[in-house]
Amino acid sequence: MLTRLLPWLLALLCACSRPTLRPEATGELWVDGAAEGGDGTRERPLRSLSEALSRPGPLFVHLAAGRYEGPIRLPEGTRLQGKGPSTILAVTDTGVTGVEARADTTLESLVVEGGGWGLEARGPVRIHGVTFRSQARGAIRLTAGPLEGKGLRFEMGAASQAQGVVGVLVEATNGERSTPSLILQDSAFVGAYERGIRARGGATVRLEGVSFQGPRMALSQEGGVADVERASASGGAGTAFSTVEGTLTLVDVRVQGHEYGVTTNRARLSVRGFTSEHATRAGLGLTATNGLLEDVVVKDAGNYGALQLTASDLEVRRFRLEGSREYGVVALQGRLRLRQGVITDVSTADGIAGDGLHLRQVEADVDTVTVERARGTCVLATQRAHAVLRDARLSGCGLAALAADTQATLESRNVTVRDTSGSVLLAIEDGQLRVEDLTAKDAKGELVSTDCEGQTRVHLRHVDASNKKGLQASCVQLDSSPRASPPQP
Repeated sequence: MLTRLLPWLLALLCACSRPTLRPEATGELWVDGAAEGGDGTRERPLRSLSEALSRPGPLFVHLAAGRYEGPIRLPEGTRLQGKGPSTILAVTDTGVTGVEARADTTLESLVVEGGGWGLEARGPVRIHGVTFRSQARGAIRLTAGPLEGKGLRFEMGAASQAQGVVGVLVEATNGERSTPSLILQDSAFVGAYERGIRARGGATVRLEGVSFQGPRMALSQEGGVADVERASASGGAGTAFSTVEGTLTLVDVRVQGHEYGVTTNRARLSVRGFTSEHATRAGLGLTATNGLLEDVVVKDAGNYGALQLTASDLEVRRFRLEGSREYGVVALQGRLRLRQGVITDVSTADGIAGDGLHLRQVEADVDTVTVERARGTCVLATQRAHAVLRDARLSGCGLAALAADTQATLESRNVTVRDTSGSVLLAIEDGQLRVEDLTAKDAKGELVSTDCEGQTRVHLRHVDASNKKGLQASCVQLDSSPRASPPQP
């Protein structure tokens, strides 16, 4: 029996040892619009992209260089990979969408050109190395789920063609269970978009290493959460980063030009490293906002102030404000805490005014601040403001170093004043100054200037000043008691 089976066993073993020609992996197709048309293998690619996308999925479609007319719909589970800028998905009709992507799709290494929207997506969608250009309404519209983009480029033409055009619109729509979320890395928006990114309806946005060169607004956020890290904006006429009723975090962000670097309204703001240069109105304009701002630099802001703060509760640490017109910091209502800051060269266009700190109807606590060369007042409390100032260095103040008017109270301790053109201390219109441990040198005006009307008062304790003018005024009280001795070890 064994003898009979042996030839069959040897034949079977030989057959198993022969090399087998395996077909390409299921769902992997090649498309080349210049080919004659084949079965979709690498050697014999299909000629039509629509034919490839009609195959049962999931699909991995390799798209050769060339121009492919849309619109195109990517079935769920599709990965479409081009050859870079030479692979173009084009739509000439501005009333249709160039590419539609629905759940678990990937778009790589190609150009999407024309159409109303370049891409309409419901995530999860991944986009790598794709350029969007010349869309009539916007490049990407994300209505549900996550979209991850890396190495993307958004190009818009002349401003006359870009009215109302958005780079990326992230908005929740009725009936969608999955809130849209955008993660965008190492990407660029170039040209006159109305808004680079617009987030609405509770959407979530995270930007890392994104630059905006030309959009009127870089990021416009209405509700939801936005985190922006290592981003830059330049060349726009509106606000660079704006949020209304949202939560915004900025880390290592730079803005060149724009009307405002940042505006907020009824929002929460966190800043860790922000620079604004040449804002036509203000570096930051914050209204009804809570938050912590650290390492803030504003240079050459317009006449709304480097920091314009209204009805907010904010703490600002380690800041430098240079060359602002009208105000360094202007705060109206709310609460403000300033720590470790420098304000220099504040002047109006005519060169006769400009306040370093302008505090109105606000509770302010200011510690370790330097103000230099403010053409108006270095520190002004007005309109029922209550401000506490500690460890301050004030020099080159034009009108006054410290001033309180219109029922405001300013308390200071350990303040050094030098080279003041006007008065060291100014109190008028029911303003009250309470000054302890003051050193005033090289003051050209009076030590104290006051109208002594109504509730106007100036309380002084431990004052070292070469100029004593104004101490005889009836509302000036000088406490000459010695300093308390420090506790012995």
